Amino acid sequence: MSYELHLIRVATGEDALQAAHRRLDQCAHEDLNPGPAMESKEEEKQRLAAALVRFNPALRVAQFDYAALAASETVDEQEARRRYRHIELNSDDYSGIQITLWDDAAEVIFPYWHSGEQARNVLQQVWEHLEVLETWGSFITYDPQSDRILRLQTDFDPVLEYLAAGSNSTYESAARRAVK
Repeated sequence: MSYELHLIRVATGEDALQAAHRRLDQCAHEDLNPGPAMESKEEEKQRLAAALVRFNPALRVAQFDYAALAASETVDEQEARRRYRHIELNSDDYSGIQITLWDDAAEVIFPYWHSGEQARNVLQQVWEHLEVLETWGSFITYDPQSDRILRLQTDFDPVLEYLAAGSNSTYESAARRAVK
């Protein structure tokens, strides 16, 4: 199980929560990188990835096997490169943090397996990544677990509490399965 946070850009005058819901619907039903690649969006993703890696050298950019993706989806390699033009950064430490940069959005995902002080430390890392993305990418952060837009200045403790509750239920569920 993972905790997901979605980062979106909201147009002036647009309701942020409605924009977040629309993005989640798009994630479920559409190609997340529709149409041809645009140089400006590719450069923006590269700029954000570089900022994140400078901030946290434990992040590694994933390398996609486009030939294998093309074969598995029965498309040519050029189409696989178009579909999989997002950038995925994975932490090579204990945190399990994964950041995905799409053409017009981003996601930060991390596992529920942390508890106690380790959960606080991982969430602090996540929060720092969110600050980079909000500052450098002009994103806002949507938390689908609580169905609200996060304010990074004030919402750390509520998210940590929710994460701790989820972590406890994950461990309890695993313990119940082990007893059977």
